[in-house]
Amino acid sequence: MEDSILKIAILPVELVTEILSRLPVKTLLTFRSVSKSWLALISSLEFIKNHLRISANKKDYAQHRLLLRYKCILKDCYLRSLLCNSVMEVSRLDCPVTDQHKTFWSVVGSVNGLICLTGGEKALCIWNPSIRKYNTYPDFITNWMVRIVYGFGYDEFNDDYKVVRCSYNYGDWPRFDIKVYSLKDDSRRSIRYRPPNGMRFWGSADEKLEKVEQPCCEKEGVLVLGVLGNNLSVISKDYHLRTHIDVWVMKEYKVKESSTKLFTVKCPHSPASSVFKAPLLVSNKYEILLMFGHKFMLYNLKDETITYPKFTKIVSGVVKEIYVESLVSPVLQNNPMTQQ
Repeated sequence: MEDSILKIAILPVELVTEILSRLPVKTLLTFRSVSKSWLALISSLEFIKNHLRISANKKDYAQHRLLLRYKCILKDCYLRSLLCNSVMEVSRLDCPVTDQHKTFWSVVGSVNGLICLTGGEKALCIWNPSIRKYNTYPDFITNWMVRIVYGFGYDEFNDDYKVVRCSYNYGDWPRFDIKVYSLKDDSRRSIRYRPPNGMRFWGSADEKLEKVEQPCCEKEGVLVLGVLGNNLSVISKDYHLRTHIDVWVMKEYKVKESSTKLFTVKCPHSPASSVFKAPLLVSNKYEILLMFGHKFMLYNLKDETITYPKFTKIVSGVVKEIYVESLVSPVLQNNPMTQQ
């Protein structure tokens, strides 16, 4: 009888770690209850970073989701379904922040699974919907008489997530009031600067303001600054004709001559009826995902064919952002992720 009992093989820790690091976040959150050793492993910063690296580099975008906003409601769907041109199942996301004043929360950006939200001009929130954790910062208050621009990104050199809030005014003496928040050590610092007119700046890891030359473009037009992949990108478009957009990237940071035109996307129909918006990504099938008016559009660079993904419900007037499912916590990075 004893000989018929199957013995369960004990796998090496390295192999267990490799297997777990390839699983979805939802599964890993459940597996934390298997044992104390699995909880410690899945909660470790080394495992979280390795899991993020694998998820972010998957060619099928299995762990990537598209964040949508319809009116005041946040929704999301799997990016892979959109790229496969299947019917999109859109689910509602419960915004973690509620208050008695019904603050309208808008999306600033996303990096490594963390989403940055702003509540008008008074508050800030960093949220990971995959693990249902968030942090709010209500003391980001500013003067109502100036304009405000937010930025959110990952400082790879210092392994830190930072939020930059730039408030500025116009006039003969323009003033920039810049606040930088560091998630790593929960610190805030202010920078005040009065730049000469006509200069453009880009914040770097050392939190200095630097002049960046405008990328080389073939012709003049409306230029929109952005990020495509890991490169600084510029979208060049003719404001009046609206027939196409040219997408350029600066492959070497701050080197004007490294600017390269990646592709041109032509207008699918009457150029006066809609306008292009910034591309979201370039897939490994040479398809460009972008918005044309209020519609998502897949543009094939090889044969210039166009498809429009279908949703289970009508989605219009959306603000989009792609985020990857991750275990990265918006709580102080020095603290390990705890159980929900």
